[in-house]
Amino acid sequence: MSNSFVKHFWQLNRFAIVGLLATAVHLSIVRLYFFQMAHPSEYMANILGFSVAFLVSYFGHRHFTFAQKGSFFKFLAVSLFGFLINNLILVTLLQTAHVKGWIAVTISTLCVPIITFILSKFWVFK
Repeated sequence: MSNSFVKHFWQLNRFAIVGLLATAVHLSIVRLYFFQMAHPSEYMANILGFSVAFLVSYFGHRHFTFAQKGSFFKFLAVSLFGFLINNLILVTLLQTAHVKGWIAVTISTLCVPIITFILSKFWVFK
């Protein structure tokens, strides 16, 4: 195996670890929101979860995955793009698939990571 392959393999694994942590934070915030609110909104839950998970993700990728500064604003743009896709999936689930509540937010959240990895690796932390 080439040194480059091994480097990228471990970088992808570090990305997955940070991504799983950020996703766990996102979904934990969502779940907590649904437990605390009398009339929860999937959209508000998703915004709150995303906002906290964004910080976990940025600093995790900056210090652990890519081990370099990277552009906060480019990462914000990538994250917002991923969040847009997340919300398009969420809207589709809520309107057509009859999936509601925290399950809909979970499904939409888990659909985005590969896009953010590619954009982060080749644009934000290059």
